[in-house]
Amino acid sequence: MPGLHSNTLISVLASMDIDDGALALMIIGLFPAHMIASFVPSIFFGIPESGTVVAVLPGQRMVLRGEGLSALRTVIMSCVLAALLSFALFPVSLEFFPLAYAALRGMMGHVLLAVSLVLLARGKNPLLSAAIFLLSGILGHFALGSEMQDPFLPLFSGMFAMAAMANYRKGMVPEQKEPAGREPDFGFVKFTLAGVVLGLMADLIPGVGSPSQIATFATIFMPLGTLGYLAMISSVSVSQAVFSLATSASIGKSRVGATAWLSESIDIGENLMLLLPLFIISMALAALLVYAMRKHVARIASLDFSKANLFLALYLIAITFVIDGFAGLGILALSSALGLLTLKIGVERTNLMGAIIVPTLMLLFRIFF
Repeated sequence: MPGLHSNTLISVLASMDIDDGALALMIIGLFPAHMIASFVPSIFFGIPESGTVVAVLPGQRMVLRGEGLSALRTVIMSCVLAALLSFALFPVSLEFFPLAYAALRGMMGHVLLAVSLVLLARGKNPLLSAAIFLLSGILGHFALGSEMQDPFLPLFSGMFAMAAMANYRKGMVPEQKEPAGREPDFGFVKFTLAGVVLGLMADLIPGVGSPSQIATFATIFMPLGTLGYLAMISSVSVSQAVFSLATSASIGKSRVGATAWLSESIDIGENLMLLLPLFIISMALAALLVYAMRKHVARIASLDFSKANLFLALYLIAITFVIDGFAGLGILALSSALGLLTLKIGVERTNLMGAIIVPTLMLLFRIFF
């Protein structure tokens, strides 16, 4: 369901009278399963979560060529491989993060600013990209500074889900065929490896947490084809999640929302031997379920979602009101308008992540208003 992010579910669970240990187990099961499942709408329906926004274009292009199942297989294989590689590097990351954080701590703001400028310069229209980046940053500043229970819900639901639904146009979707041959194409592996490394580095820099941003940044150093994008985004998502457990345990910083909630329930450092196996079990089960249902998902992609989008929009409005009240509805309306504007003028939607980056820069440079 678009907009119903794992962080939203966790915030609802946290408001209930649930034992801390039980809540921690629910979080470590829910979080990786959501990462796998979120690629289904981003590939087949064009309504992504914030972390998979870049996957819309490559994934949708493959769906229009009847290759959506190949895209889904690449994502699932990349996620599983990234999880295994991240676990292999996990002991090293526990030693790496304290040293790297100590070296970067004094210039974190400058590093984030430099990365942001590079991302803006890489856009098709840097001036329009900068305008969207700043507008989303202003909106994010006021949303995050409000007393809403979950400011990310109206922000990202509006910018990505509501805007995509408003811009939806039914197209001809061909039959989705199984990939030719039983042996998968392992050309995506190099992008998965790069994604794991970039995911590790992203956990050091606040604000640049979107896999789509990181994938865009990666294009500076290596060309990414359609499957390359999908492999990069999925591997960054997984490795970033795994290494967020390491940053929480080693430097006390949780760069991922689910990990931040988890750290409030239990001591992550003392429970790593339990959390890591449960993470991979949840991810493996989710991957198996999604892959088993792949043909049913592919058939749904051929339906006309004009009417369904109306119900989904009403659902997002309702859940925003329940969780964040009238303030949330205001943010949802503004973020939806900004997201739709971004689509209409042809600016990369990764610039909307200014909603997170700009407030982070303001905090790091101590700019308040």
